[in-house]
Amino acid sequence: MAARQQRNREPAPPQPGWAIYLRTSSDENQKPEFSRDRQRTMITMSVLAASDLPVYSEYIDVLTGKDPRRKAYQQMLADARAGKFSHVVVERADRFGRDDTEALRAIDELHRFGVAVRFANTPELDPMDPDDRVLVTLTFALARRESALMGIRVKGGLKAKRESGGYAGRAPDGYINVRGQTELDKRSDMGRISHWIEPDPERSHIWREAWALLLTGTMTLNEIAEVLHAKGYSLRTGKPFVQIGQKGGRRPATDKLLRAFNDWTYAGWVVSEEDGIAPKSIRGDWEPLVSTEDFEAGLAILARLEGGSEYTS
Repeated sequence: MAARQQRNREPAPPQPGWAIYLRTSSDENQKPEFSRDRQRTMITMSVLAASDLPVYSEYIDVLTGKDPRRKAYQQMLADARAGKFSHVVVERADRFGRDDTEALRAIDELHRFGVAVRFANTPELDPMDPDDRVLVTLTFALARRESALMGIRVKGGLKAKRESGGYAGRAPDGYINVRGQTELDKRSDMGRISHWIEPDPERSHIWREAWALLLTGTMTLNEIAEVLHAKGYSLRTGKPFVQIGQKGGRRPATDKLLRAFNDWTYAGWVVSEEDGIAPKSIRGDWEPLVSTEDFEAGLAILARLEGGSEYTS
């Protein structure tokens, strides 16, 4: 009831001033800090430099524009309702979000509070003007198209990488992701920067020991976790192989062991159900931690453990 009354309350008259909204993707490869600097520069040069109004605040989100629950975005709307500024500026219309329905709703809501919205790349556009609104809507349509095309390109690139024996994604525990300059004769195909995985010099021995324990054929996953825990080893996250509760209860990380023991990456093979790459069809370009023969022997032991319900006994 109180929330409904607050929504129905007349908004406060806006104080003259600008709110700056910056949004970057959550993809760390896009270097959000560089994107924010570029957005600030464009906003300052195209809009703020020609205005006498002060800047009230800057709102920053590092999250996909498809999610309207962005924290800073919602705080900006709340401050607009409170009349803390009269204008909002973004680099371009789709910084409000790639969902045009949500973004246009926000623009209309800001307008009801007496807050005008401007875009640095087209400062002359007024999204409340009927003709300009058509152009704004078109901007969102083009952004959706670019997002879809980018998704297709990324998927195609990952598939090509796997088919050539490369590893795509975060390296499993026991390996590390490495990046560096591509060899000159390969740059036309791979670009200037290459990404690959290598055995982690600080953790690869843990997983080699884990396989050695599995291959004895005499230990359950619980027992393997207990041995690794007794040696002082932990998971990459820092959590122990065996968590001990306040009352002394023990919970071995059998799920992590089971996932690793079924991951063909450790045997040096590229496997991808999505791309139709079956085990032992494409050899990876990284050093395996366990031989293919031993990996398959481990799978047979796991099947026996599963058949005898010995995973957690």
